[in-house]
Amino acid sequence: MIPDDFKQTRSIEEAVQIIDNGGTESQSPEELAASFAYLAAIKKDSPDKEDLQMELRALMEEGAMFDYPLALEYAESWLIDALNKATASQGL
Repeated sequence: MIPDDFKQTRSIEEAVQIIDNGGTESQSPEELAASFAYLAAIKKDSPDKEDLQMELRALMEEGAMFDYPLALEYAESWLIDALNKATASQGL
């Protein structure tokens, strides 16, 4: 889902640069923006859609160019999957 080289970004500026360079061979700018938002959101105690929106807006404020609704759709999907798996593993 998230390329290793993108996981290694050390700053939002590095993420913006990768996104604005057209993404990677395997992922579009929208998928990478979603990855950035998802990775930031899951570090919180109770990640939600607002966290994803905030991270995507931060990317845009730094100059990242991507389709916001599509990136949000990807990020939401990944977050929902992660939360469902976490709930299932807890037997809830």
